[in-house]
Amino acid sequence: MRHGFEKVWDRRGPLGYVAWLLLLPLSMIYGLGVRIRNVFYFLGWASSKGLPCAVVSIGNLTVGGTGKTPTTLWLAQELGKAGYRVGILSRGYKRGGKGPVILQPGFTKPFLSQEEPFNAGDEPVMMARLFGQRVGVGRRRRQVGEQLLRDGEADVVLLDDGFQHRQLRRDVDLLLLGADSGGWLLPAGPFREPTSALRRADYCLVTGAREKWLRLLRRRPAETVFFGSLEARALFGLEGEHWKDYPLSMLGRSKILTVSAIANPAPFYRMIHDWEGEIVDSMEFPDHHLYSTSDWQRINRAARNADLIVTTEKDILKLVCFPFAREKLLAMRVEMVVENGAPLVKAVERAIAVKRGGA
Repeated sequence: MRHGFEKVWDRRGPLGYVAWLLLLPLSMIYGLGVRIRNVFYFLGWASSKGLPCAVVSIGNLTVGGTGKTPTTLWLAQELGKAGYRVGILSRGYKRGGKGPVILQPGFTKPFLSQEEPFNAGDEPVMMARLFGQRVGVGRRRRQVGEQLLRDGEADVVLLDDGFQHRQLRRDVDLLLLGADSGGWLLPAGPFREPTSALRRADYCLVTGAREKWLRLLRRRPAETVFFGSLEARALFGLEGEHWKDYPLSMLGRSKILTVSAIANPAPFYRMIHDWEGEIVDSMEFPDHHLYSTSDWQRINRAARNADLIVTTEKDILKLVCFPFAREKLLAMRVEMVVENGAPLVKAVERAIAVKRGGA
């Protein structure tokens, strides 16, 4: 959605401005609905139910591009290092399957089709297959969480993209704040909720527009505000039935075709430029796009003058079912780096202890 609406949201040119004016009434109606819903939860007229283990929501106020899934993975890995059993719940945005799916960790063989990313969604599959996480997928995340806990024990469940999913009660609300620090509500702008919803968050993680967000957060206790950024760690590709890592320095001597189907590819391009990669062409697809045979043919044609095809972590899982030249298709491995993130992890650990009855 974001990619197609940015010109309207930024009011670029006469047509963009006219389209924005036409969307304003819908934005006001949407905003009224959001406020009524929030009041219902505030007054207890709409109820939420929890899980037997601690639940941590990781969400945002805007449409895509703040780093929710990398933050979810960062927190899952930090908690895993501390000995906690972690499960992840995801809606599986734009998935084709309808019923709940529980993905077990591990990647044993190349995909022969796109059946799994289609049924479960590309981001849940990425978290399970590339990062070794146990992931429950479904719209009714409390029921999916209950199924996840029946299939195996967990000390904490992380709710990926959960700030607006009020039906599942959470013990910690972590809100990510990205490059969009101002604007209208959907569909005339990128905001799902007004900035007044900041009050609902226990902790905030600023991943973009730091100075602008700090002005809005100045009344919050400093210990509840953290800062993070996405950083590139390596390149990787599929060799046989195993992933192989390559140094980022490969980018510096290569002509690159980028292929992506993500909400905001700008940080992806920036990281390639930071390593002196020469992007000779870019192919952008809608967020969560499932690649077809014709897409693969277009990519191969565009790659004739490129040394490397560089894509994202979630996109490579959908592209490896197609044949590419050996070591030509690589993905950039990125991770969320949280400045002084230990207190945030400790806060989650306290929530786990309270849920266990140990505090």
